Amino acid sequence: MKKEDWQEKRRYARATVQKLVRYRIVHGERPDKVSRTIRGLMTNIGGGGVLLAVKELVTEGLHISFNENVVQQNWLALEMDLFPGRPPVHAMGKVAWYQKSMGRPDYQYDVGVEFKDISEEDRNIILDFVKRSIS
Repeated sequence: MKKEDWQEKRRYARATVQKLVRYRIVHGERPDKVSRTIRGLMTNIGGGGVLLAVKELVTEGLHISFNENVVQQNWLALEMDLFPGRPPVHAMGKVAWYQKSMGRPDYQYDVGVEFKDISEEDRNIILDFVKRSIS
């Protein structure tokens, strides 16, 4: 696709951030199979998703994007601290894409995550955070 043919498809504005995020990989077919909590770096966020920088794609046998069948996508259970002194925002998401990271020696991959299950309250907190960050 040529650059001039590309159009932004996001419904929500995004803010550039540098915040630690906690996530767990949840097996797409067996939700009782969950990885340990992993730390990543959130580099941007919007009402529809988040961009993470992560150190590894596979943790405890669970791939960040798909399970062993490569048919069913795995989930990411995200916990994000956006405002000091306030409870974290929680969301369930699926990986939309990932690629080798450029220019971040501490993190090996960039991972685009689309929120699939998030409360309206948590989405509104994200929208408020983005609004404050870009204004």
